[in-house]
Amino acid sequence: MQQAELAAIRETGRGRQAQMVETLRVMRDMRREMGDMQAELLAPREQRRRARQPAPDTRIPDHQDASGDADSHV
Repeated sequence: MQQAELAAIRETGRGRQAQMVETLRVMRDMRREMGDMQAELLAPREQRRRARQPAPDTRIPDHQDASGDADSHV
């Protein structure tokens, strides 16, 4: 191949590489924005879920220890 043809091929390769780098940067930014949007959408749901949870010092009954389970009444 001639020098001019090789130079053109190299330039095309550099242009494609630069385009790929830019595409990946845009995809990364979009992914970050989508993650932020998802967090914003889920935040109210998480707040409601936390509000329903008992305080950490609240005792939760263990239903396996209940003396009057359904089988003992039959």
